[in-house]
Amino acid sequence: MPSPPPKRLQRKSLKIDGLAVGLVHTGSRWPLRRERLVLIHGSGCSADSWRYQVDGLSREFEVVAPDLPGHGASEPVGDPSVERYAAMVKGVLQRIGKRKVFRVGHSLGGAVALDVALKHPELLKGLVLLAAAAHLDTLALTPDVLLWAIANQPHKFKGMFFSELVSNEALAIARDDVRRCSLEIVLGDFTASRYFDFRGRLGQIDLPTLILCGGADLITPVRYSERLHKEIPGSTFFLIEKAGHMLPLESPGQVNIAVRKFIRGV
Repeated sequence: MPSPPPKRLQRKSLKIDGLAVGLVHTGSRWPLRRERLVLIHGSGCSADSWRYQVDGLSREFEVVAPDLPGHGASEPVGDPSVERYAAMVKGVLQRIGKRKVFRVGHSLGGAVALDVALKHPELLKGLVLLAAAAHLDTLALTPDVLLWAIANQPHKFKGMFFSELVSNEALAIARDDVRRCSLEIVLGDFTASRYFDFRGRLGQIDLPTLILCGGADLITPVRYSERLHKEIPGSTFFLIEKAGHMLPLESPGQVNIAVRKFIRGV
């Protein structure tokens, strides 16, 4: 039988620097001093890509998952960039309270996490990077016309972003998310992804850091995560064999176990 339509997460809205931001916030009632996780999604997605983490981790932690500008329920910004996305995330962190958080970023969200970690380490207690990179050298060299072609090929979605082991439900969640994201926003994410470059600066990060990657990831191959691990002092590296790029959806059990173990050990 086909998988049922994915259930979208419930959001509230905040105003950050005049911008309406959609925000999932759960797991905060009891106990009062739970560790707080802030989950930042990747290109063309929304907070819904963290569905399994919101469900699984909010039983033990306070979980916050904003929609980046132009994604989900958040208003867009002109000239999207990692820096502008990071400024929004900083605003969210300041609005939800002074307590330090564990910052979890997937793909482009990983770059946003790195930007926050480098500029505002005082806001963070730890860092988790999933399928992330210091610099996407291959994408940086890709001509604009090819980026446009990639963004217009939804039939290639599964092969590019997932392994053959992906469940129908996880694939349905991802496809629903991407369909709700305009081509303009997707192209803006690609542009943002082309220009971030943290090479030579990662040694400045003085935070507990967990790095997760999939062995079958075609977008951010293992070498990108290995470089992060090599350059971020004291970081922990964990490879999820046979998984693709969309780790939070494709391998939620292993992701949740790794994140939970990491936070308990900090």
